[in-house]
Amino acid sequence: MNIADQYDALRSKRPYKPAFDHHKALSIITQGDGRTLPQPFYPEVLTAFARAEAAFADIYESQKD
Repeated sequence: MNIADQYDALRSKRPYKPAFDHHKALSIITQGDGRTLPQPFYPEVLTAFARAEAAFADIYESQKD
């Protein structure tokens, strides 16, 4: 569940940051960005996320206002 929460947080606008697009969120989760690293996630979870990344984008887009 944590990876889904992180994906949603990255895609959502916050007072302290803009909303990132799908490809930027995917890159941050799988490769890191200097502030966030992929190490907290089990390798199997990252692999499953990478395989299902298109579904994450579809679900996120379908839930937008």
